[in-house]
This record gives sequence, structure tokens and C-alpha cells, in this order.
Amino acid sequence: MSSQQRTVIIFKSESESTDVYAETLLAHNFQPLFVPTLSFGFKNLEQLRAKLQTPDKYAGIIFTSPRCVEAVAEALQLAELPSGWKLLHNYAVGEVTHNLAMSTLQQLFTHGKQTGNARNLGDFIVDTFDGSRNLPLLLPCGNLATDTLLSKLAENGFCVDACEVYETKCNPQLAECMDRALKAENIEFLAFFSPSGVNCAYEYFKARNIAPDQWKLVAIGPSTRRALESLGLKVLCTAERPTVEHLVKVLLNPQESRERLLRERLDVA
Repeated sequence: MSSQQRTVIIFKSESESTDVYAETLLAHNFQPLFVPTLSFGFKNLEQLRAKLQTPDKYAGIIFTSPRCVEAVAEALQLAELPSGWKLLHNYAVGEVTHNLAMSTLQQLFTHGKQTGNARNLGDFIVDTFDGSRNLPLLLPCGNLATDTLLSKLAENGFCVDACEVYETKCNPQLAECMDRALKAENIEFLAFFSPSGVNCAYEYFKARNIAPDQWKLVAIGPSTRRALESLGLKVLCTAERPTVEHLVKVLLNPQESRERLLRERLDVA
């Protein structure tokens, strides 16, 4: 590895986007090391399958993560998604989730991929939805889902049918993966992708009596930043959306991210 490369430990599960992240980061002289912090298990798939068979009872479906799309595909058991869903108001947080719905659910198109997080998606739905609010939006979700999106939609007169379809746990191999990753040279950044990933990684650091803020901490999205700050950790910068382009942008120019956050906090005050 070139001594000029700056190592970034990325707390992110392996996925189809991993190669894209690696290629793009390497092109900007960052050496990525991926540490899968979380493990997932599906649940309530029969209940979800029954809901998916009745698109006429819904205004649409919301996917807040790739795992939600995977749960729908798993629930269908290789059957096709009923075509009625394509006529509804369907939404996804982030391009990875949008692309996964397109590729695994018979080209199901979702809106809102540019929003990047649940709060922004809630605003987007409220601002653009032109269907009937008498029918609920189906929301397959995980056991650690926050109330941000639900609260925003409920405040604006939407009905939401939340169905818990997977459980998130700390990866049982996390300590082994971290021990290996921390032996790398020139570690400069730790990049966190989710609040649950923050909590699992923090348990590792606490058990090993390691101070994570000896490195530069990068958050993907505001909820991840708040999770780090709630642990008393200083965040160098925050990527607005969960894409490698936004990550590279803040790694190259963290000052711009800090100035944006300061403006946002001044606006709130």
C-alpha cells in the first residue's frame, strides 16, 4: 500500500455497493477497509406476504433500507410482486435501496432516492404526495427503526402500516474484524453508516479500552452524527447522503461539512 494513501475504516455491511465504494475511494487516494458491524435476521415474513398480496388496500410502500427490500423479496418466495404496487406511491431512502427495488422487485420504481435519510424522505412525501391519505402506506422496517419518519407522516395526516420484518444485531465477528482492521497502516478516518453501527462499534472500543476519537470520525447522515455525539464523541464531518460521492466529498473537504452544520444549527436557534 502506498504511504500516500489515507486509510478509512468503513463500518458498513458487505453489499453490492461495496465494490463501487472501494473503486471510488481508491481513485481519490483513500484506502478503504470494510468492517461489517451488523447482522440481520428476517421475521414476520408470512404477515408481510399477506400484506403484499393486497396492494388495493394501500397507498404505496416505503423502503428505508436495502434490508427492507430484501425482506419483501424473501417474503414473496420467488413469486412476483403483485403488479398493482407499480400503480401506487412508492418511496425509497437512497440510491442503493432504489436500485435494489428495481432489480429484485420486477422494476418497481420508487421516488425519493435523492433524499438520503428518513427525515428528508418524510418531508419529500409530505410535499409531493398526491394520492388518498385514507389508505395506509406500507412500511416494512427493522426492530431498531426510529420514529422520525412515522412521526412526520402522522403529523401530516398519513396512515402508516409499519411491519417489523427484520432484526438488527451486532455482528458476532465484529471484534475479530476490528482487531484485524486496526493493524492497518495510516488509519486516519472511521466512517459510520448508522446509529446501530455506532453503538456496536462503540461496545468494541469500550471493551478494548480504545478511544475511537484518536481517529477522525465521519458520520453518514444526521442521525448517525447524533448517535456519535450522544456518546461524547467529536464528529469531524457529516456526509449528507449515503453515497460514496458524498463520503468522498466530506473526506476531501471536511470544513465545508462543518460550516454547513453550523449554519443549520444557527437557523434552528
